[in-house]
Amino acid sequence: MLLVTASFVAVRGMVRMLHAPLGFQPQGAMLAEMDLSEVEGDVPVEKTKAMIDALRSISGVTAAGTLSKVPFTGGIRGIPVFPAGTTEFTLNNSVLAPYRFTISPGYLEAAGTRLLRGRDVSWRDTTKTSYVAIVNGTFARKMWGDTPAIGQRFILLGHLREVVGVVEDGKYHEIVESPQPVVYLPLSQSEQSYATFVVRSPRAPNEMAAALERTLSALEPNAPITVQSWPDAMAGALFSARAATGALGVMGLLAAMLAVTGIFGMAAYNVSRRMKELGIRVALGARTKHVMSAAVGRPIVLLGIGSLVGLLLGVFASRLLGQIVYQANPRDPVVLGGAVLTMTLLGIAASAIPALRALAVDPSKLLREE
Repeated sequence: MLLVTASFVAVRGMVRMLHAPLGFQPQGAMLAEMDLSEVEGDVPVEKTKAMIDALRSISGVTAAGTLSKVPFTGGIRGIPVFPAGTTEFTLNNSVLAPYRFTISPGYLEAAGTRLLRGRDVSWRDTTKTSYVAIVNGTFARKMWGDTPAIGQRFILLGHLREVVGVVEDGKYHEIVESPQPVVYLPLSQSEQSYATFVVRSPRAPNEMAAALERTLSALEPNAPITVQSWPDAMAGALFSARAATGALGVMGLLAAMLAVTGIFGMAAYNVSRRMKELGIRVALGARTKHVMSAAVGRPIVLLGIGSLVGLLLGVFASRLLGQIVYQANPRDPVVLGGAVLTMTLLGIAASAIPALRALAVDPSKLLREE
């Protein structure tokens, strides 16, 4: 019962994980990674903008933009943030260490990230204008509480920046992480040596991959390009959860087979030893329920007691399961109901043949054999 409960918890956790709010929509999006460090000289912002415009002109593309680092691919580190007016930039004076992403205009739309308040970054945000930033909800709450974030200022990477937009929270490093503060900086106000183009389109991934590679190679033939769908890029981040679900599912299946074998063996042995007693009961007019109780009552009682103990152990093991399964909750009514129903059906299936054998007892035949 413990393993069956754990397998239900794993499946339930996997379903939750697949539907967890990520802060972006990977389905229907393609990633084209381009290493611009191989290109001679600096890549101007105008060249990147031309690449994005070329990608948007591809048939079927609805949105396109760039991102400095794709979530769930590692290499994301916190950058210290200082309040406006700070003069000594030491870690002791920092108030947050959010993840930082550099984005181009159009990325939020291409990624499916909701802009809650304010505006998107713009190509008009340059090094000659005021430095701006977009933050997520967690950043805004930790920095300013209930005070509106739009128009607030902070210092990041040596520049005083003004918040012009707030986006939804999401997942950035791993699926089980708690809400983390994040800041998005405009591409036109940042240095760029490595870019990932995010393109959203309803076309098939293989068609889009070929079109993206042709378009980018025509614009910058010396830059290495890697194209894949966003769900494929996240496969590594989801592998551990899928492996845990598969392992616990197999263990639950083996436990179910063991339960069926044990119950059937016990019930069959009990019936074979008590055939004469059952025959006498039938000859004396015992009712069907009394015969059933005498034949398979003990295995069913043991099944019920063992299932109850296993269910309680599964509930108490929630902390351990939480280290393996996303949002593990053995107290979930669906998990409890599924585990109880499974063990009930297993008990009925395993005791059916011995019970039918007990009900088919012929007292006259037993007397002749005696």
